[in-house]
Order: sequence, then C-alpha cells, then structure tokens
Amino acid sequence: MFTQEELIQFHGVFRNTQEFLEIDCGCTNPRYGDTPGKLTVYIDGKIEIDCTCMDNCPKVNISPIEFARHAGRTNAHNNWKSQIWVFSHDGHKIALWRTCLLKYHTHTFQRPLRQVIHRDEFLRCSQCNKERRFILRNKEAIKIYHQALANNNWRCSDVPNHSLTCDDAEERGSRKVCRGCPKDSKCGGCEKCVCFGCDWCRFDYCNCQTCVEFIINM
Repeated sequence: MFTQEELIQFHGVFRNTQEFLEIDCGCTNPRYGDTPGKLTVYIDGKIEIDCTCMDNCPKVNISPIEFARHAGRTNAHNNWKSQIWVFSHDGHKIALWRTCLLKYHTHTFQRPLRQVIHRDEFLRCSQCNKERRFILRNKEAIKIYHQALANNNWRCSDVPNHSLTCDDAEERGSRKVCRGCPKDSKCGGCEKCVCFGCDWCRFDYCNCQTCVEFIINM
C-alpha cells in the first residue's frame, strides 16, 4: 500500500500489506493529555481506529471522528485530520493531514460497486475453547473464515502464518461487542453489516449448502 520510502518517515508501523496499513496514532486533549490508538488505513479509503487508552476500552474499529471525540476534542467532524497524529521517525507528533497516510482517503467513504460490509465474526477454538476474532475486510479474509467455520476441529494454530496460539489471551467481552459495523460500533447486526450472500462470501468451488444455493440462485 505504501512504499518503504514513504514509511521510513514514521515510527510505530505495525503492518503494511497490499490491503491495509496499521500504525500507532493518538489525539491530544489540552486538558487531559494524549489518548493513544492504533490507526488502520484501508486501500479502499476507509480509516478505522482502535483506542488503546486502557486495556478494556470498547472503542474498537471506530471512525477518526469518533476517536477524536472520545479523546475529548471538539469540532472533530471538521478538524480530525489536524487533531489526530502519528509519530515521525524521531518521535515527534505529525498531524495526519501533513502525512501521506490520507492519500487513499475520501471525505465520504464510497463502498465499491456490489461490495457489502461484513462485520467481524468469532470462532471458538476446539482445543483451548477461546473465541477468536476474524476481521472480514477482503475476500481472502472471508475465505479463511469460511473454511475455518466448516472445520469442526478448527484450532488457533490453523490461523495463517501461525500468528495466533492457544496461549494468547482471549478478547475481553467489552471489546467483542465492537464488530466493525459502519453505522454503530456496538451494533448487534443490521442491514449495514450483515450479509446474506454476495460474491465475496460465497464460493463457486465450495460444496457447503449455503454456497451451493447461492450459486444456483444467482
């Protein structure tokens, strides 16, 4: 998504893939100080932030505006680009609008044609009995979840690249309620985030009943 030349100016980059970038961020309130977070920039222009002001903060997958308001800033709707910052390579704070991180962003997020928002889903490990979050932001991630759902013996170690083990802590209940709905961060399921079948989450090579019925009725 971003070149090494672009990212060399930043400190706190977690991941830079072809689909998204994760980086440390924050928002400073003159009265209460800094509120830290993790900012995710997606290639389709969407920006989400997980607040890390405390371990069980429920503000997960929220918009930059909501994050700035959570930090106590006023006029966040118009000023979030200058209120939210990231760290430069030498540890100084840089406002988002001064960086290249907004080059994919549009003022109004436009969903690509035929794309449906899929909220995060959870699956329980058959070995440790912990629930694990699947973030469904692209077709490949949805495919991984779909295959895991069909596996009655799915385990944490089955996660690609072995990025998760049974020893890792389970998410707190207060964070599980946040599942990436664009309408309401604590949504329990609505027309904005629950998909009943699309070309992202149904596969013509899959023999499960859900996929077969979708392909037949297309």
